[in-house]
Amino acid sequence: MRFIPKGIDMFALSLIVSFMMFIVASLHFYWAFGGQYGLTSAGPSLEGDKNFIPSNVLIFIVAVMILGLSILAIQLVSPIEQFKEHIHYIGYLVSAIFVIRAIGDFKYVGFFKKVYNSNFATLDTKYFSPLVLFLGISYGVLSSYGT
Repeated sequence: MRFIPKGIDMFALSLIVSFMMFIVASLHFYWAFGGQYGLTSAGPSLEGDKNFIPSNVLIFIVAVMILGLSILAIQLVSPIEQFKEHIHYIGYLVSAIFVIRAIGDFKYVGFFKKVYNSNFATLDTKYFSPLVLFLGISYGVLSSYGT
């Protein structure tokens, strides 16, 4: 049984999710190639107020993965024939990962974090976690559309 909310055009939702992921991927590519704007607010502050900033190579890998998720959003509603049978499983996995991220690690990220004394924590509570929860729910809904 699939869950498709009435009144929501799944292709439009996939385009919205794809566009959002493309913007996030573009921001990560900007950081991977040396951009600095917003970088210190993009990761949590660890003990001693040291910001978590990964290497440019790791940021580039994350950017490529996010770009892949942008493509996945479209593929969930209009898959290439070779992927038609199994693409929704990937969508459900992505959905679960995003929902788990929104819940958080109970320390630095997510709705149930304990560390609130950083710029990242404020942005995570107001923007990042709600966005990730929306994406998690969206990937779940898009995945159920194709089954």
